Amino acid sequence: MACHGYDGEDQLFISSPRYQDSPIHLLARLRQNVGSETKDPSIRLKENVQKRKEAMRRQEERAASKCLRIGHAKILKRNKILDHLMWIRNAPKLHACRVFGILRSAILRVETDFIENKRLEASGDIFHLDVTEVDKALTDKTMDLMILVKRRQAIYNRALKATECPMLIDSRCRILRPDPPKIDNIEPGVLLGVAVAPGIATGRVRVMNSLTDRFEHGEVLATTVTSPAWTPLFIGAAGIVLQVGGALQHGALCAREYGKPAVSNIDIRNLLKTGMLVTVDGNKGTVTINTVV
Repeated sequence: MACHGYDGEDQLFISSPRYQDSPIHLLARLRQNVGSETKDPSIRLKENVQKRKEAMRRQEERAASKCLRIGHAKILKRNKILDHLMWIRNAPKLHACRVFGILRSAILRVETDFIENKRLEASGDIFHLDVTEVDKALTDKTMDLMILVKRRQAIYNRALKATECPMLIDSRCRILRPDPPKIDNIEPGVLLGVAVAPGIATGRVRVMNSLTDRFEHGEVLATTVTSPAWTPLFIGAAGIVLQVGGALQHGALCAREYGKPAVSNIDIRNLLKTGMLVTVDGNKGTVTINTVV
């Protein structure tokens, strides 16, 4: 906790809780990594590294067999970069998260002072203010902070109730959606999306709005989009269903790394409900509803 307590859900948002705020946040993530059916992540990592090295070796052999020295040299150089440099691609983000964690701790100390002096009402209120306003409030004791906070809280709470993440909105605030795919012979109960991770799995749906929602081992994780903080849930998930995103989004990449079938572009809020038994086909890009609730 002393070394990595700055980490947590949505680490680049200062308002998001960190593991150092409460061990409960970390324990909830660790809970997804237990069970006889859960594979040791370190073993899975070693297996994936071995697969990558085997793929690199095959590429190098093919390039060498074609007697193209330039092409072979490029392959060797690229693989060397992948082996020694690409693994640090997340280093800048981790350093930024550490800085934001320090800033959050300082802001929380100011918030505690404001709450004790009745200038704010509850934990989290300070994140509805900007830095300039906080600085001014520190010198101007007569500044009414709750007038600003309550107005912004109302907007924030209204946004939380939204059930859709629009991809395109026109000048009249109309949500534009693509035409449904024209595919014949779609059976009833089959939802057509985009295949983003191969495989087939069956399980009960768990529609999640946040990481604090309950999730059980073997369920199908259904959510709008995921971030790195959601990664522990992939270990115990049977499959992944996402509302937005393509093959290069976090959820798709993580699903492929953990060998979980995943389908995107499914209207999870209106078409799926927690408890439904579904089959996720990451090869065809379909979600089949087997039983409803």
